[in-house]
Amino acid sequence: MALPSLLTVLSLIYCANASPADLLFQGGFCNALENPLPVNVSQIVEGHFQQERATPKPVKNWVKPSWTRKTQCLVDENTRDSYCVYISESFANGRGISFFTTPKIAKKIIKTPAFTQPNIHSDVNDFSDAPWEIKWVPGRGNGLFAKRTLNRGDLILANTPLGVYNSDAFMMDFQRGYEFLRKTYDQLPDESRKIFMKTATHNPGDPVMERINTNAFAGEFEGEQHFFLYPETALMNHDCRPNAMYYHNTSTFVHAAHASRTIHKGEEITITYINLLQPTQDRRETLQMIWGFDCKCSLCSSGMAATKRSDYNIKKITELHHILSDWTAASTATPAQAEDLLALYEREHLHAARGTGHMLASYAYNGIGNVGMAIKHANLALEAGMVSSESAGDDEMQMRNLVQYPKAHWSFMRRARMM
Repeated sequence: MALPSLLTVLSLIYCANASPADLLFQGGFCNALENPLPVNVSQIVEGHFQQERATPKPVKNWVKPSWTRKTQCLVDENTRDSYCVYISESFANGRGISFFTTPKIAKKIIKTPAFTQPNIHSDVNDFSDAPWEIKWVPGRGNGLFAKRTLNRGDLILANTPLGVYNSDAFMMDFQRGYEFLRKTYDQLPDESRKIFMKTATHNPGDPVMERINTNAFAGEFEGEQHFFLYPETALMNHDCRPNAMYYHNTSTFVHAAHASRTIHKGEEITITYINLLQPTQDRRETLQMIWGFDCKCSLCSSGMAATKRSDYNIKKITELHHILSDWTAASTATPAQAEDLLALYEREHLHAARGTGHMLASYAYNGIGNVGMAIKHANLALEAGMVSSESAGDDEMQMRNLVQYPKAHWSFMRRARMM
């Protein structure tokens, strides 16, 4: 089967993904319009993906991306709202990109670093020396497998989308919306259309629509719901305890996946499609309902006693997240609870959370004035790395500032003053 600011830290675990746009993997384009779920399922049908990708051009030949085709718009006769197809064939060194969105959002897109900075995509969409290979997995379809040992934080892949689609564009007229969706595909560069068509479909129907329906993920972008199609990200299968984490940068349109722990040669590289902080039964029901498969990962197959223990741990993790993120006068958070959270992360193999856990512990200790332990956990947070979210740079800066100036940090004695 195929595919912080303190406020955003929880989505690191909830979806193994965090970004300012709150982008979530989403399987089922049409279903998501009515009931969005943080899930995805996708795969590449054939195993010769990298040979047919659009070859990146040297940066010295960079041409500033622009809309290269005549804009075509779908207009609501009642509201006069319009949704238009925008194509840039020169985007990301010739890989190309298509948008089906509003003129207002398109004006903002063309001003982002993705369209204005020449070196922004020089190291993405290049899979010529990828650390993975595609293999067939019985009962699961194609999957990614490590060709060499990957350490925590190592880059697995980074890619730009072939399409970005505003979900509201389909509300006014589904049939015409699908027709315009087809235009986003038809005007992509030839090699990118080949890549697009190698992605999986789960249902018969329009080949373009069903591939987006199967492989796109959803989230708020510029204040409106959009769907993004990243075909390389779609290579990774699901696991309830994945070994990879991912993030999406809304200014560069780069979606990157990193190892969340050591991944050994020959091991399958996996991500999560769903909320990891759900009980086992809820996770399995979601996967079955949306994609029709019964999860057989090591956690789901571990037996009733083990899953019951895991469900209890997940409940405790959720409680501790809320307690440690509370900086109000009513907060009851303690360093001991932060240590408990770190132990639970380890027990549940939630590898992506290690850096975040040490960050929370650092804040908890600094909050009562224990500078030595605060610095220790801040250094451990930096060592573990916080690579799963676009806010990781801010988190890293917070930890470095705390290490250097713990008593000047906003968290110093913050909770002691509450007591």
